[in-house]
Amino acid sequence: MNSVRVGRWLLTMVLVGGALMSFAFDWSGNHLLNPLWHPHARFHSAILLFLFAGVAGVGAWLLWRPTREPAVAFHAAALLSLAYWTPYFYVPFLLPQSSYWAGAAGHEPRVLGTIVYPNLVVVGFCVLLTGFGWWLGQSAARERSGTIEVRP
Repeated sequence: MNSVRVGRWLLTMVLVGGALMSFAFDWSGNHLLNPLWHPHARFHSAILLFLFAGVAGVGAWLLWRPTREPAVAFHAAALLSLAYWTPYFYVPFLLPQSSYWAGAAGHEPRVLGTIVYPNLVVVGFCVLLTGFGWWLGQSAARERSGTIEVRP
């Protein structure tokens, strides 16, 4: 399997797998189905799940459709992925009333005494896979620069 195909599969996995994972984890009792959530907050959260599913589908389609500009598809898919995943790192700084942790305050998981948020570990892994998938697509496009147009 060549690096372009591996890059496509990685980005597809992060986009589509991320959308499926978001539904699995967020359509649950500690998020959307939590009786303590305001109904309008549930509404907005559900809309965002469906938005991400649609964006993930568009990103995957861009990667796999026939094109003379595969580098553009890799750029777009990676940017769509990063637009979803990177806010996980900074939203609590912009909205101090929010939290990385969905459980009870004071019960955050710890590793060697340090709080470790499982969702941020997963998100960090998704960001790394996105970067690696994009890099694979770009490096392969550069290797074949005679047949694929790549712009800086």
